[in-house]
Amino acid sequence: MRVLVAEELVRSCEERRGFWTQVRGLCGELGKVDVEQVRNQAKAEMAQKLTSSLLAMAGGDPGALASLAGGNGSGGNGAQAVSRGEGAAAGGWEPVWVETPECTACDECTTINPKIFKYNADKKIEIVDPKGGPYKDIVKAAEKCTAGCIHPGTPWDANEKGVDKLLKRAQKYQ
Repeated sequence: MRVLVAEELVRSCEERRGFWTQVRGLCGELGKVDVEQVRNQAKAEMAQKLTSSLLAMAGGDPGALASLAGGNGSGGNGAQAVSRGEGAAAGGWEPVWVETPECTACDECTTINPKIFKYNADKKIEIVDPKGGPYKDIVKAAEKCTAGCIHPGTPWDANEKGVDKLLKRAQKYQ
């Protein structure tokens, strides 16, 4: 008997198998995980992202700086930030940021507001436009995020309705 399986399902299963191998490796079965290969792959992905972003900046793409700051979550410190310090310097506003590698693609945030959140090519969440909706949508997405990878920052519109309550709710996700 033959079964036809969607390619996306196959890729997802292979990805989960890879994660399982990593978890087993972290639990003591390190011989089954090629640490050097994982390290080299992460370095290559980071170098590729930095190179493409720098080339885009050199070409005059204004969105390239945000892309460089945000990355695709595949390297470095594991956090995709829409420049955490940038917003704080500009009037005290700290934009929402996401730990992209931690994303489980649960669709909670994209369902709440697809103008703020979108998936990248790796089916990991990224911030499209931190001002693409009300702060309450960002807080709600952080609360519903099964991976806990959304960090709401602060509201860009300090006059938004119920902002004090929203800040209190968002505080535990910062």
